[in-house]
Amino acid sequence: MNEPIRILIADDHHFFAEGVINALRPYTQYAVVASVTNGSEALAAIPLYQPDIAILDVNMPGQNGIDVMQTIKGKWPGIKIMILSMYMPSDIKLQPEKEGIDAYVLKNSGTEILLTALGELALGQTFYDPNIQLQNHHSADGFSKTLKLSSREKEILQMIKNGDSTKDIAATLFISELTVKTHRKNIMAKMDAKNVAELIRRSG
Repeated sequence: MNEPIRILIADDHHFFAEGVINALRPYTQYAVVASVTNGSEALAAIPLYQPDIAILDVNMPGQNGIDVMQTIKGKWPGIKIMILSMYMPSDIKLQPEKEGIDAYVLKNSGTEILLTALGELALGQTFYDPNIQLQNHHSADGFSKTLKLSSREKEILQMIKNGDSTKDIAATLFISELTVKTHRKNIMAKMDAKNVAELIRRSG
């Protein structure tokens, strides 16, 4: 008898994770071996539970699902990655095929799509939710906007949130104040913020 396909779920919404587990329970070809709530727990669980498939939410505390996916692909390339998210890929500036994501499923697509995706992964195929191009984009929020920032912009955003001035940021990063001002302008534009208070609120 073939061993069931081992699945790890990483999602900080317990209710949703339980729903996925319950949906898969009748299908004995799948076994959920671990359910965790953030990226760090997911990476710690992988060597312990050795899943065949990791189902990752995108927006999780600490490391987001994309960062976790990249770490998994680097350390455990044999594990198939499914992103299960409320976000359209375009909302978070993501191209699943180029990122090496094996399956991308929208959370509101339902059990049938999820099972189809798992079946394709079991066969060594990729799967991208057919509803991705049919639905309106999720309204942009702080998380999706922040993912569109460059690593330098994210660094400067965090310093702004910490209360650092343009002069402080320039000194810390060894760049000119003009460069900092340019980054600040770009960050404000990407976050649709008119001032620092609004920027901090939008960035969560």
